[in-house]
Amino acid sequence: MNPWTWLNAAGPFGHRRVLFYGLLSTAVGISCGLLLWSEAASLIGVLLVAMSQAGIVEGLLDRNRDEIWGEKLEPNVANRRLALSLLILFLGVFFAYVITVQLAPEAKIEDWFERQLGNFAAGSLLDIDFSNFEHLIGRNVLVLAACFAFALIYRHGGMLLVLAWNASRWGVIFSYLARQAATEPDVNSVVYLGKTFLCIGPHLVLEAIAYILVAMSGVFLSKAIAKYRYDSDEFLQVGSAVLKIFWTSLVVLIVAAGVEATVAPFMVELLFDLSF
Repeated sequence: MNPWTWLNAAGPFGHRRVLFYGLLSTAVGISCGLLLWSEAASLIGVLLVAMSQAGIVEGLLDRNRDEIWGEKLEPNVANRRLALSLLILFLGVFFAYVITVQLAPEAKIEDWFERQLGNFAAGSLLDIDFSNFEHLIGRNVLVLAACFAFALIYRHGGMLLVLAWNASRWGVIFSYLARQAATEPDVNSVVYLGKTFLCIGPHLVLEAIAYILVAMSGVFLSKAIAKYRYDSDEFLQVGSAVLKIFWTSLVVLIVAAGVEATVAPFMVELLFDLSF
């Protein structure tokens, strides 16, 4: 089968095409950031990635609107479809950063991705404290609130900035930890990367879902405020959906913190043969 036919088989917003677009746009954004603004590439790259994906996300939001208001599709079904598409796009960005760090010259990684690494520079998976549930909840709720505020004010532009930043940070840290571990004898970078994903991937995917959901609620509310009267049936319908999506995101975030505090340390001990 022709690869382009395979990519487009499910239409312009099929999962394969969305994933491919996430990978490609991120690779281009990172490359342009490094070529044109090397000293600030870690931030400029994220900005370019977010800007490049504005078109496809606007198309996904338009599809969601048409499904609910035009095709009369059940809102929960349409919103789940949108959330899944955004998650696939998020994973495209994430894996593009993982691959880039794996291929980058080792001496350049900390310079190219300085902002993403932060305190993780020269660190390891074993330096991460997973056990403080209250701290995890507090930190993640702040990110959730920021994501909602950005989406409410800047709509899908703000949503993309927050999601692209988180995908880039997680992708860089995952891959960097594997590269660091591979400098030790008898450690394979790809195997270590796989083990790392098994340890912290579950709660990070849940966190990503929570941020996507809360960003959707912010975008929906922003559009409703601009388009409908506050006492109209349309505004009340959107407001009800926003509340439902917002509270769902909070529940998912709490579950993610619980998984991080319990499953992650257990998996690290199991896969890396350590005692906590």
